[in-house]
Order: sequence, then structure tokens, then C-alpha cells
Amino acid sequence: MSKLFSAADAQDLYLFDLELANVTVNQGLAIDEVAGEIYATQVYNGFGGNYESFVVTRTSLGGKYLDSMIFKNGGHGTSIGIERDGGQIYIWTNMMDVDANDTLVTQWLCRVPYLPDTTISINDSRVRKLKEFPNPSRYQSAFTDPKNNLLAMRITDTTSGSTVSQLEVYKISDAKNGNFNTKVHSYSFTSDMNSQILQGLALDGADFYVTFGQHAEDFHLYRVNLITGKISEEINRPVGYSPSGGYVEGFGEPEGLFLYTDPNTGYKTLLTVIVGDLAGRRRQRLFALSNNIGVQKFLGLAGERVQPVPLTRHDNKAKRINMSKVQSIAQIKEPGCYYMTTAEGNLMADHPMKNVAGWWLYVSGGDAGSGVNYGVHQILARNSSVHATTFVRSVSAAGTASPWFELNMTKV
Repeated sequence: MSKLFSAADAQDLYLFDLELANVTVNQGLAIDEVAGEIYATQVYNGFGGNYESFVVTRTSLGGKYLDSMIFKNGGHGTSIGIERDGGQIYIWTNMMDVDANDTLVTQWLCRVPYLPDTTISINDSRVRKLKEFPNPSRYQSAFTDPKNNLLAMRITDTTSGSTVSQLEVYKISDAKNGNFNTKVHSYSFTSDMNSQILQGLALDGADFYVTFGQHAEDFHLYRVNLITGKISEEINRPVGYSPSGGYVEGFGEPEGLFLYTDPNTGYKTLLTVIVGDLAGRRRQRLFALSNNIGVQKFLGLAGERVQPVPLTRHDNKAKRINMSKVQSIAQIKEPGCYYMTTAEGNLMADHPMKNVAGWWLYVSGGDAGSGVNYGVHQILARNSSVHATTFVRSVSAAGTASPWFELNMTKV
């Protein structure tokens, strides 16, 4: 069995949902194959203004949320590149320089250290500006193939009124020194490509992967050999159906793309995100396009997430609270059934009735908040067969708790 990716033999397999920081549609996808971590982009609308920003979420290879970073005036986040240098991950991306009147001055290809839970803009001293794009009608987006020391830039020019895109590939080591004189590869998109809605971009040595299609029914993948400049393979069919045979709530859009090479086995798997569900609650559904056993690694990770948040312990007893991390009941937002002893309840700053008994705590699933930040409903019930005491309240996505409301209990 070949370890290489073959589009002709590939099947699309749903793996799991990515837990991302925002509820907007995923845009780009990159993977640090050394640490086994995913970096995914989404548009971020928290600043307003004339120009888009985006957020990068870092997850485990199994899609579990770790942390995130916001790029103010970074654009749409169509794609990003990552680079590991001395234990630090750097993000390669386009960023816009705007003046005090929020008017575009120029654009730059930038190299930025990934800084968890940080917001950064182009004038931050940690941002390295490496290549200027002063023409606002020429849009660039970067992506990388770190294992082969390659940086790619998709450049789309709309100066003539029509869309014309091209690809330029450089050595990362050259680009870091501001040397863009020597291209490793270049490629001009075909007229058919230029007429379609571009979605995902990926690079694997001399193989360039690009997907198109406003909807996942129109999914169109091209594999281009950058040495010959020829299209070597295509997939042109719907991808990413849900078990019902359609898309989740009728919405399916192809987005991020990455060719993953297992650093231990060398098996290659093409990964893409098919976004589903309604606006405000988008699901970032990760799919593998696979023709070899390399996908088993991801199926194993998917298997571990069959019930990613157990509602009880596996012995059917209530979950217990890690008192070293929790000082108030409002901090307990993972859904499930919990039990706290009298002593544990007494340590909770917001417990409504201390010193009387142990308590059951029932935490609902989250509301439509963003990522892992969501609002919940809490029910607190006294562990007593004599005094049936129950309190209810809600806790917002920001962690703000309503007052406790005691239910009137009538013996029947």
C-alpha cells in the first residue's frame, strides 16, 4: 500500500468537530506535525471598522480547544502558514496597515509568533513585516509546508476587473531573511480555477492542492504538479455529507485544507473542513480524504471523542469537583451531574446554603455561545430525604451568574 495520497482512490471520512474560539465559518487550516496541534482560522468581527480581522484557534490533533490568538486587521484568514523555530510556532499571514482614520495604507506579508490569548496588530514590535503589497487590488494569503521548508503565497489580482490568481513558492529560510528573489515554484491558475470560488490551499513538496466551491455539493479539488505545471488529479463531486444524506441543517461549505504527513510512518492524509449547521452555531466538521491506513490515526482520535464530555463517571457515580481549580459553583460549566460534600460546598463562594448537607449539582449543556465559552443552567439539590431543597439559576458565557432561585417544594 502506497503511503502517498491518491485522489482517485480517496474516500471522504468524517472525523470529529473542531472546537474553535468563534462561531463563524472556518477559513484556513494548518497543522504542526511535530507537536500534533491544529491551527484553524475564522473571521473575527469584534473590532468593527473597515477591515476584517481573524482569530487563530490552536487545538489538539483530536480537535480539542487549547487556546486562541486574534490578528486585528489581518484580513479574512483565508489561509495561514505555520513554522516551528526553536520550539516557538510562528504564523505567516497577510496583515493590513491602517491609519488613524481606519484607511488602508498598505499590506504586508508578516511573520508573527503564536501567542496564546493575545490580540496583535501590525504595529506590534513582535510582528516582522517581510514583503509589502501596496496595491489594494492584489490580495495575498500565505501557507506553508514546514517539513520541506516551503512558504507559498496565493496572490489574487483584481486590478483588471476580473480575478486572476497565481502561486509563488519560496524557501522559508529565504523568506525569513527578506529574500524573495528566488522562487522554488510558480503557477498560474487556469481560467476554470479563476472562475470558481476559492476555498482551501495546501502544499506538499511539489504538489499543490486547492479546493473550490461555494457549497460542498460543488466541491472541486485540484492536485497540481508544480514541476510540470500540470493538473495531475481532480476530485469533482459532493463531499462531507452527514449521516442523513444531506448537510447539517442544509448548510455545507468546504473551507480549510491541509496535507498531513505522519512524522512517524510517512502516511499522507488530506484533511478538509466541511462547515455545517446554521449561522451562530456553525459546526467545523473535519473530514479526511484518504486512500491508505494513515487515516486510522485520526479515526482513533475520533473514537476517543464518542462521548467527549461524560455526564457521569464511568462507574455511573456523579462527577467530583477539582477543588484546587474551582472556588465558586459558577465556574463549573462542563455539563453533567456532580456531587459535593458539605465541606466542599462550604468552600464555594456562591453556595446559597452552607453547613447543612452534601449537594447534587446538575449542569446543562451550553447555549449558543462561542467555542468553549457558553452559558449554562444549574440546578443545586440538597442530599436529604427530609428537607427537599432545590435552587436553580443561569450562568452566562462571560461567567456572570444570576441569583439563585429556591423552588417551592410541596410534599406529595
